This record gives sequence, C-alpha cells and structure tokens, in this order.
Amino acid sequence: MLSERLPFSEHIEELRKRLRVVALSFLVVFAVVLLFPVNPLSSVLDPGQYLNLTFLEGTVIAAFLHAVVADLLPPSWRIISGTGIGEPMEIYIMAGLLVSAAIDMPVIAYETYRFVGPALTERERRLLYPFVASATSLFVAGALFGYFVIAKYLLVFLGPFYVATGTTPYVDAASFYYIVFLIIGATGVSFTTPVFVYTLIRLRVVEADLFTRNRVVIWFVIWVVTGLFLTPDGGPLLDLVIFVPLVAMVEGAVALGRRSVRGEPPRVKKGGIVCPSCGKGLPRPMLFCEHCGRSVA
Repeated sequence: MLSERLPFSEHIEELRKRLRVVALSFLVVFAVVLLFPVNPLSSVLDPGQYLNLTFLEGTVIAAFLHAVVADLLPPSWRIISGTGIGEPMEIYIMAGLLVSAAIDMPVIAYETYRFVGPALTERERRLLYPFVASATSLFVAGALFGYFVIAKYLLVFLGPFYVATGTTPYVDAASFYYIVFLIIGATGVSFTTPVFVYTLIRLRVVEADLFTRNRVVIWFVIWVVTGLFLTPDGGPLLDLVIFVPLVAMVEGAVALGRRSVRGEPPRVKKGGIVCPSCGKGLPRPMLFCEHCGRSVA
C-alpha cells in the first residue's frame, strides 16, 4: 500500500547511515596506510620511531611514493623539493587519500548498492556481489592502467621537448606527484563506468537503446573527458590510448545489458504500465511503484 512506503526522512536517514559506514571504514584504512609501517615488527622493536616521526620512512604511503619515482620518473629527470614548506606533507596526505580510496572501494560499492536495495526485487538483489566485485576489479584495473601506461607514457612523451628546448628536466615534486595521482584516480573511476551502465540497463532504469541512439554524443563526451581530465598534456595519441578501451568497455556493457534483459516483458504493456512486484497498474512511467514502493525497472 502507499502508506507502507518509507517517508523521505527515512530515506535520508538510510543514506546517512550508509555514508557513515563508508566514512568510518575509509578513516580506518587511511589511518593504517598513513601510520603503520610496511613491516609491523619494526613498530614493536622500535616504538621510539613514533616519537620522532621516523616511522614515516617505512609506511605503506612512503613505499608507494618511492615506487612512483622508481617506476615512472625517467632516468635523466630529477625531482626538486617543493616551494612551500608544507608541500611534502600535502603530497604524503594526498597519496594516502588515493591509496585509501582504492582499498576501501569494495565498501563504497557495497554500501552504494545496499542503499538502493530496498527498492529492488529479490532477483535484482542478487546483482549485489557481482556489482561490488566488478566495480572493485575495474577500479583497480583502471588505476593500474593509468599508473603503468598513461602516466608513464605521458612522461616519456614530454622528454623530447626538454631536449628540443635545451632545458634541464628538474621537476617540482608537487607537480609530478599530483599529475600522477590525478591520472590514477581519474582512470580508476572512469573504468567503473561500464559497471553502472550495465546495472542501469539490467535493472531496467534505462533502456539499452538509449545508449545506442546517442552513441555519437556519448563517444564525444568520453573524448572530451579523456582529453581534459585523464590525459593532461599528453597529446591526441595518448587520448586515443585511453579513449578506445573506455568506449569498448561501455559498448560491451550496453551489449551485455541488452542481452541480460532479452526475453523479459517490456515495462509498458497493453493497457498501461504494470508493476512487476505487485502487479498493479501505474498511471505513468516511474522508477518505483506508487503502491508497493518496489522498483518498476
């Protein structure tokens, strides 16, 4: 019945509860990667390192930053200290936020799906764990692709320009790390797009034909986002390196989504729209049934 639907205030309370879980889990992960050493035994053998902050040399974030320099910085380049006295600390914290987001991604995806769970049918709830696993895997794959391909290729691409202009490649630390962080984070997030595309189609929130009819517009948007945020200063060739896989994944998600709903009854039947949960008619297209509150998608 309509009276059984949750009021708006309870939806807000549910959202607040989910956000609180995400925030707490993120803070725990953030504290661990920021403060705990890669070798936990060292904190037991030398507890005094926490008094003089020398433990920072052996944390997960310190290891990550050293790996970034070793993997991505061309041999002839040198990193110079930042102009601001607090820049090293800012770099350390930004790296911690990036690594924490990657580690906490399963919780973020899980709580996102759980928030919309009450509006889904029992069959649709079975998508929860595939959604979490797919979103997490694609985020990690995207971050690794950005790290080992885009960021590395970008720096290699810029090298000849230093030679051509006769300038010495001394790079500001903040500029170097922030561009790497931007590429890793943006590529990781962009790689999760196909999961949401497939899920929206699978839940019948949108039709696969919507993506097919607007394919050119969607491709153009992906190209613009790629050039502006994912491959800064990388040139059109680097844009293609990320544009082609993204388009291929989105098109694959649309094809899989279309196949997953093939054979299912359409949302609009003769005589009007019917809720798949309670079977009652609806006066107009809507995402949630006004009688039982379940998903109409």
